[in-house]
Amino acid sequence: MEPFKVACLGNVLVDVLVRPVDTLPPKGGLLPVDQVEVALGGCASNTALALSRLGVKTSLWGKVGRDHFSDFALQQLRQGDVETSGMRIDPKVSTSATLVLVDSKARRSFLHSVAANDHIHKKDLKLSKLSTFKHLHVGGYFLFPWLDGAPMAGILHEAQRKGLTTSLDTAWDLKNRWMKALKPCLPFLDYFMPSEREVKKLLGHIQTRKAALAFLKLGAKCVIIKQGEKGSYLLHQNGREFHVPAFKAKAVDTTGAGDCFCAGFIKGLSLRWSYRDCLRLGNAAGACAVSRLGATAGLQSFRQVVSLLK
Repeated sequence: MEPFKVACLGNVLVDVLVRPVDTLPPKGGLLPVDQVEVALGGCASNTALALSRLGVKTSLWGKVGRDHFSDFALQQLRQGDVETSGMRIDPKVSTSATLVLVDSKARRSFLHSVAANDHIHKKDLKLSKLSTFKHLHVGGYFLFPWLDGAPMAGILHEAQRKGLTTSLDTAWDLKNRWMKALKPCLPFLDYFMPSEREVKKLLGHIQTRKAALAFLKLGAKCVIIKQGEKGSYLLHQNGREFHVPAFKAKAVDTTGAGDCFCAGFIKGLSLRWSYRDCLRLGNAAGACAVSRLGATAGLQSFRQVVSLLK
């Protein structure tokens, strides 16, 4: 049997994490914090690194600049055994970065520079290589606007025609297009994986089953809604429906928890687990992720994640 290889497409960036930040200093003022760390960030890169740590062969497709941040990001990816030949290095742009302010309750606020992610075009992607993969995952949709709408729908359609399954995880839409940019993609998604917060912006409500049915009606085959500390919910077009509660975890930083959930769910798919068990594995991966500062620092191995399932 051919190995289950995943292509992760989307935003790649570097996080500068500061903790705890419960208030901002006055202009010209200074406040002490306990931690300032630099880490790999970005929905697609977080999921790619988490998948690799879970034992899934993964390639990351995106764009960075030629600068210190890109050197750091690519080093982290290669050390994590993520294949990076699909990364485009563009000296004309800077690498995207986010200042992540984490408060004492592990809640996050972000200051984000879109930078290189604002310049990802379809021509930058090695779509001819899609047939060498089993699954295409799009991470951070809405944060690389040149691929929004019809271009991404075309990429997903091409992936499905080449025999891949597809999944897409949304991020916050800085341009406030939401459903207009998403709708063309839904018919070409095997798995649509938004958070509750994003569902509310897309549909105007967070009635979980009603929301999932709406996305199915628009063409998605399976909808997974990430519910944070409440767990996760799945509704498939064939009627299968599950809610799986979250695992107990002491949250230090919730950055990347949703990205690691996606990695856990896809890992379950690679093992041909039931959807319920895929949700459990995703929840476990998310629980590991929140245990340390940084998007993927808390998730280190498949053995670690599986230990929560016992």
